[in-house]
Amino acid sequence: MEFTATDCGFDDRLGGASNAAAKKDYHYVLFGRQTDEQHPEFSGAYFEFDDQINGAANCVARIIVRDGGVDFGLKDGRKITVFRGMMEAKWASFLSGIRDTFDHEIIQGA
Repeated sequence: MEFTATDCGFDDRLGGASNAAAKKDYHYVLFGRQTDEQHPEFSGAYFEFDDQINGAANCVARIIVRDGGVDFGLKDGRKITVFRGMMEAKWASFLSGIRDTFDHEIIQGA
């Protein structure tokens, strides 16, 4: 799946991007750190796209940051590409959130 983000950001340990202002099909990614003391297997970097059914902790295997976008490679083989479609300040906040949320070992090109 891929889309051009018309809005994105990172605030209070929660980040994401969407194409809400686009006239095409709606898509989004959402991520953040979560801690579940009762179920430690659900702790870590949470990632979700397009619906909660597509969300899980520690499901991202690789992130590639490039000039015009970000590729999220999931452990199940799916890939979500978010292209930059907004001003630099918001995009920089989104990229900062990626670096704050995910293990540095899986991020390339940051």
